[in-house]
Amino acid sequence: MKYSVIIPVRNEENSVVPVYLAVSEVMGRLPGTHEIIFIDDASTDCGVLRLKAVQGKSLVLIELAEHAGQAAALQAGFDHAAGEIYITLDGDGQNDPRDIPALLARLAEGFDLVCGWRSPRRDPALKRIASRAAYMVRSLTAGTGIHDVGCSLRVFRKKSTEGICLWGGLHRFFDVIMAKRGCRIGEVRVTHHPRKNGVSKYGIWDRLKEGAGDLLRLRFGGAGYATAHARPYKIKCLSRTAPAA
Repeated sequence: MKYSVIIPVRNEENSVVPVYLAVSEVMGRLPGTHEIIFIDDASTDCGVLRLKAVQGKSLVLIELAEHAGQAAALQAGFDHAAGEIYITLDGDGQNDPRDIPALLARLAEGFDLVCGWRSPRRDPALKRIASRAAYMVRSLTAGTGIHDVGCSLRVFRKKSTEGICLWGGLHRFFDVIMAKRGCRIGEVRVTHHPRKNGVSKYGIWDRLKEGAGDLLRLRFGGAGYATAHARPYKIKCLSRTAPAA
């Protein structure tokens, strides 16, 4: 089995190396091979240089030519991943890679997608309230029963993503897209750490405004809304070290 860990980042220079090391330690204990893919979304800090300095085993670094957003960065990772199982998480250090084995065990029970459920969440109160409001709206229009739709820590099978194209704000509705494709979805409670470095790249009100539009299009346009679209990113550079054993 080969795993692809896909991590979109933007201006997370103080987090990317610790995240890489933590992920590498966890994946190194699993049977099979793995690659750890960082997609740098046109950062203006030194995160890329710090990752290159690591010379990490199994490290893949995709540098986007211009800021494309989290959904497009994820799509770039999907398009260049070589694994059979995809694992996604944020690059800010709030997700805990040590939860990955539990999600993989749940996936092995016959699920196509397993989502993390941050419990408890370590975000500011306003952000938690906004997320709760968004969840209630989703539940009325396109709910999948998942408790924490905003958690980036997920595991899923490569074949489940074939033919999709994430862009705009569609990363927020990954579970909805997968459900519309007939996928079986599960969840696992996971650890959520407070943010130690940097700031959130996605404002609450922008997130709600963009999310409402995407939700309506998915609700009435179906899963095709997440397929018929040109690739939403341009790659500046792609570098790859030797795969891990």
